Amino acid sequence: MSRIFVRPLFALATASCFFTAAGCGGAATTDDEPSPTAQEISGQWASDCIDPGNGQAFTLSFDLTESAWTLDYAAFADATCATPNLTVRIEGPYSLGAVSTAVPEAREGSFGFGRKTVTPHNEGAAGFLPQACGGGTFAVGKATDITAGCAGLGAYPPAECPTDHDIVALVGDTLRFGARPVDNDMCTPAKRPTALGASLHRKP
Repeated sequence: MSRIFVRPLFALATASCFFTAAGCGGAATTDDEPSPTAQEISGQWASDCIDPGNGQAFTLSFDLTESAWTLDYAAFADATCATPNLTVRIEGPYSLGAVSTAVPEAREGSFGFGRKTVTPHNEGAAGFLPQACGGGTFAVGKATDITAGCAGLGAYPPAECPTDHDIVALVGDTLRFGARPVDNDMCTPAKRPTALGASLHRKP
C-alpha cells in the first residue's frame, strides 16, 4: 500500500470571501488599480512538481476568472509526481484588496470556499480518507464532498474558516500566492502570509 502524505492546503480557503463570505465578487478593473488585477490573473495556472523533501510531492492547478477560483491540489506518492494519490478540488469566489504591507509586489486576496471535494486515485488513498476525515465513504476515481471539513487534510469547517486571507503577486510571467503555514490556518487577516510561495505558470 502506498504511503499517503497530504500537505494541508485547505484553509486555503485561499481568500477573504472564499467559501461563503458575502459580497466578494471581483472588482472592476480601472487604470489606477494596483497590480495584479483580477483581469491580469484570469486564466489557467499550474505549478511544476513540488517536492517538500519527504519523497512525496504535489502540484497546484488554478483556474481563475475575475471573480471565482478553482484549485486542484494533487498529492503524489513519489518525488517526481508520477504516482497520484489523491486530488483535492476547492471552488469559490474571490476578491483582491489593498497592496500588501509585508510584500509590496503583492495584493491582499480573500478566497471564499464554496465547495471542496477529494478524489482518491488508488485503494490506499481511499482507505486513508475515512480516517483523515473522521468517517465517510470514498471510492477510487470518485469525487466526494468534504466541504463540511476534513481535519486530516487541513480542511476547516466553514463555520471556523469561511475564507482564506492570502496574498497574490504577478512576478514577470509567474503567478504566486502566499507561502502557506504548516497548520494551513489563514482564516483571519492576522494569519495572512508575509512571504510568497511557489511559482505558477500560465497554461497555453
